[in-house]
Amino acid sequence: MKMQGKKGLGLTMAVFFGVSGVFAGSNEKGIDLYRAELYDAAKIFFISQQNQTPQEQAENQYYLGQTYYKLQQQDSAAYYYAKAIETDPEYAFGYIGEGELALAKKDTKTADNLFKKANGLNKKDPSIQTTIADIYVDAGMNAQAEEALEKARKANKKYSGIYVVEGDMLMKENKVGDACARYENAIAFDKTDKVAYLKLARVYKAINTSEALRYLNELTTIDPEYIPAYALIGDINRDAGMYLQALSAYEKFISIPGVPLQQHKYYAQLLYFTDQYDKSLKQIDYVLKQDPKDPVMHRLQAYNNFKLDNNAVALKQMAKFLQDNPKDTHIYLDYITYARLLLKEKQPQEAIVAFEKASALDPEKAEVYKELITAYKALNNNAEAIKQYEKYFAVEKSPTVFDYYFYGLALYNASIEYIGEAYTSKPITPEQKQIDDATFNSYVQKGNEAFSEVISRSPESYLGYLWKANMNSLIDVKGQEVKGAAMEGVAKPYYEEAINIMVKNNEDGKRNQDLIDAYRYMASYYLLQDDKISAGEYFKKILGIDPTNSLAIDALNQLKIKY
Repeated sequence: MKMQGKKGLGLTMAVFFGVSGVFAGSNEKGIDLYRAELYDAAKIFFISQQNQTPQEQAENQYYLGQTYYKLQQQDSAAYYYAKAIETDPEYAFGYIGEGELALAKKDTKTADNLFKKANGLNKKDPSIQTTIADIYVDAGMNAQAEEALEKARKANKKYSGIYVVEGDMLMKENKVGDACARYENAIAFDKTDKVAYLKLARVYKAINTSEALRYLNELTTIDPEYIPAYALIGDINRDAGMYLQALSAYEKFISIPGVPLQQHKYYAQLLYFTDQYDKSLKQIDYVLKQDPKDPVMHRLQAYNNFKLDNNAVALKQMAKFLQDNPKDTHIYLDYITYARLLLKEKQPQEAIVAFEKASALDPEKAEVYKELITAYKALNNNAEAIKQYEKYFAVEKSPTVFDYYFYGLALYNASIEYIGEAYTSKPITPEQKQIDDATFNSYVQKGNEAFSEVISRSPESYLGYLWKANMNSLIDVKGQEVKGAAMEGVAKPYYEEAINIMVKNNEDGKRNQDLIDAYRYMASYYLLQDDKISAGEYFKKILGIDPTNSLAIDALNQLKIKY
């Protein structure tokens, strides 16, 4: 809605209405920013304006005063209100600004006189009284606000700004539903009232994001360059995990100077979440120049460098972050990132400490136990790796066949530590021997269970069969240490099963070495049973795969078996 004549300049008002004044052309974007409470951005915009008419200058100066007032810089506000009046003595809003300052100082008489003077310049302009009403609402003077609104209704009861102020008043009373109805009334009377759309979107953001986005889409259809809408669009999509949509919105929002730093921070985070690590680092540098101590940005800086394999830099940054910030602000991802960096930098023992801290923060995270397994394997500590596997299986709802396979291998490697010359040559007490035997038997049993699970989940693969055989072969080796040359052959049926599977699936020869190992066990078993013929058959099978195999050749020669 536009007013006629010079006094109609008052249409561009302090309250957050969507009505443009006669001279709003050069100031409109700044007014939009101000009404959306983006005061720093509005200030930069207004200060940058040049070559304006006196009427535009008055409007500009008034809004600069309003912006400084909202930034709690009353001296600057007073200066610009006075400049607005000086530039155009008939510009009503300069007096309204001075009245607002007087009211803030509890000088209600002066404020009332200034408001009356403003209204006297154009009693038919409803924006004057709605601006005054908004000031009274902010001051908690609702009775006076109602009087001002009644005057605005007499001027034009269809003026959308009346309903926006009423909505704001109701919001302060926590009457959200009634407030929304008033904002809807504003839109009904003026389909281009941008602030009414924005206020509705802000209300619905907390209760119905789909409805909030609907209002924002309507708003950006009215004005595709309405920057304040994009911050809210970005926030909603970010919270919903719609990172690309959020990223696009934030890019538009932060394209102007003076917008809140928080959205710049969100933008840096979204660049990280969308794998744009180099861009995220540049954005973080910008933020840290404004806020050098921001802990989230320092954390994200280390995360980005970790993703970019700048490991030495990332390790230093992550260590400093953990040192500089209180422990109660540390999160799971801090420690697991730090631990992974330590692993990459060949510091497995330190990594274990960090992984344990991550686990303490979130014991239900299965991945941390996988990481601990890797760290303990790097230290050749199979016993601890096994413990971590068992913690992993306790929380992982869908372990894979590979999880069981590698768990079985860890059990196999741990079991080896209790057999062979390296073990039997140690001075071991009978009590310790008893403990060791129990540990060995436990590992073998668990290994059998693990490889049985591999067979169950992947019966077409030979690996489960072969490693179950290998696992049981350790029992045979252990038995030989006690009973001399005899071999129980505990592993024999499992090797026979593994051989059958491998022979049927060896067209490409990839199973040759595993077959040779299995044949060697079978040949050894029959030799120890004094069954030279059967042993010879298995040595011949080895030569069928590898005609130059010296072990098989020597064995057959000793057995005096032709091949």
